[in-house]
Amino acid sequence: MSDEETEELLEEIVENQQINSDSQEQTNTTSYLVFKSGDMNYAVNSTEVREILRNNEVYPMPFVPPYIKGVLNSYGVPFAVVDFSLFTAGSSQDSRLFMLLKNPNNISIQVSEIQEFHNESEVTVKELSNAEDAPFFTGAISFDDVTAPILNINGILEKIRSDLENS
Repeated sequence: MSDEETEELLEEIVENQQINSDSQEQTNTTSYLVFKSGDMNYAVNSTEVREILRNNEVYPMPFVPPYIKGVLNSYGVPFAVVDFSLFTAGSSQDSRLFMLLKNPNNISIQVSEIQEFHNESEVTVKELSNAEDAPFFTGAISFDDVTAPILNINGILEKIRSDLENS
């Protein structure tokens, strides 16, 4: 995806979030941001994404799990950078694209590529059949020939918290 296409997608996300927050009548429509981490597709509920950053410096931190690459600075606020490819598949990625999450723990996910933005009506939502993945994913969405697990942000935060306490 080119920088211009990424910019257009980011503008669409911001517009969608503004429309949803400005609307007096809230609908039960969920929207998903589909992204790539390493070679895998994933989806996240768009309401859980605060901002997407590109080319920020990541400052390494000692004594953290290997999937935590360090911290980045966003307007004076530090965000821990989680290499999601290393978190799930065990292979590191070298990307300078970060998805900042809306959470009190200031977590960002290092991603390879932002792909698409879909409303719930455009996709098929599936439940997980593998209980092993349940802590990190709430289900999956399918569209065209793509299936993307939906991130369970709370489960991911619990794993990070547990790993930090044990390291």
